[in-house]
Amino acid sequence: MDEITRLAEECVTRAWGFCGLAVLMVMMGTLSHPHYSFLFGALGAGVTGLFMAWYGLTYHHRARVEDTEVWLLLAPDRRPQKAVARAMIAVAMRDALFDKARVSARLSGVFLLLSLALFAVAALKAG
Repeated sequence: MDEITRLAEECVTRAWGFCGLAVLMVMMGTLSHPHYSFLFGALGAGVTGLFMAWYGLTYHHRARVEDTEVWLLLAPDRRPQKAVARAMIAVAMRDALFDKARVSARLSGVFLLLSLALFAVAALKAG
C-alpha cells in the first residue's frame, strides 16, 4: 500500500505541476498588468483545484485497473490482485487528488487577495 500511495502522489503531483506550469505561463504573459496576472493565476489555480476535486470524486468509476498510471508504474512482481489493486489505487489517487485540490484552493485564495490588493493600489494611484 505504501508503494501505491507513493506512486499515486507522484502521478498526481506530476499532473498538478504541469497545470501549474500552464497557469504560470499565463501569469508571465500578463505580467505587464500585475493585478490581472494574479487574477488569472487565481482563476487558473481555482479551475485546477475544481478539476482535481471532481476527478478525485469520480476516479473510482474506472473500469480497468490496467489503464491506471499507478498500475503501469508498479513492477509486475509487486502488483496485487486486480480486484484488490483497483480499490487500493482508487483510494490512494482520491486522497492525492483531494490533497492537491486543497492546495490549489489555498493558492487561488492567496492569488485573489494579491490581485485585489494590487487593484486597490492601482485605484489609489489613479486618483
